[in-house]
Amino acid sequence: DLLEAAAGAPALDTTLSLVEDYGDVAPTRADPSLAHGSFVSIQRGCDNACSYCIVPYVRGRERSRRVDTILKEVSALYAGGAREITLLGQNVNSYHDRATASTAKVARTYSNDGFDPFVRHAKRDADVDGVRFAELLRLAADAAPDARLRFTSPHPKDFPDDVLQAIADVPNVAKQLHMPAQSGSDAVLRTMRRGYDGAAYRELVARARRRIPDVALSSDFIAGFCGETDADHADTAPAAERRSCLLVP
Repeated sequence: DLLEAAAGAPALDTTLSLVEDYGDVAPTRADPSLAHGSFVSIQRGCDNACSYCIVPYVRGRERSRRVDTILKEVSALYAGGAREITLLGQNVNSYHDRATASTAKVARTYSNDGFDPFVRHAKRDADVDGVRFAELLRLAADAAPDARLRFTSPHPKDFPDDVLQAIADVPNVAKQLHMPAQSGSDAVLRTMRRGYDGAAYRELVARARRRIPDVALSSDFIAGFCGETDADHADTAPAAERRSCLLVP
């Protein structure tokens, strides 16, 4: 009956919006009084195009929520008793609200020269208008001054100095970074389209340790990736076992 009513129109609309971010849709929490820890989505979709990931195809291109809607949700959670708030996004640290005026006025920069993203947006990267992730971190921390602030899941390419400095400077931002390496093999990283090699990743880890004393680090690894050889796996296993300079000095 539904198909007949549609008069030949598609049964499902699979068009992915380039602008919809659901920023004004407030999540329903089963029992707000128990929400000592809460999650706030700040972003939808992803532009990274890692070869193993379906997200860009099912959630669309990356869109960031407006700062005011995020701060409103953070403030409401804090007022309701939340004392640990996690900012969520598929590539959370590439956040960029172009519609809100920024006091920082910074263009996008990558973690170091060894990061060369598979997908680049030269025009948008050069844009100094709008609030980027480091500025949002400081604003969200101010909105929930006694709450611990975390974020996940980041991409290693988007840890420029201003992000690391914000984490170091702001007392209630957790001194913990999740940096998904995915592999210790340069060949596998190229196949994954991660946009960096092991040397670039290790330099980032070293810089994070310099900027944020006693920082705690975590990572992700994929074992048995398509085409991975025994030698590739041998490059990855020590890192996953936390004996490598990828994670441990």
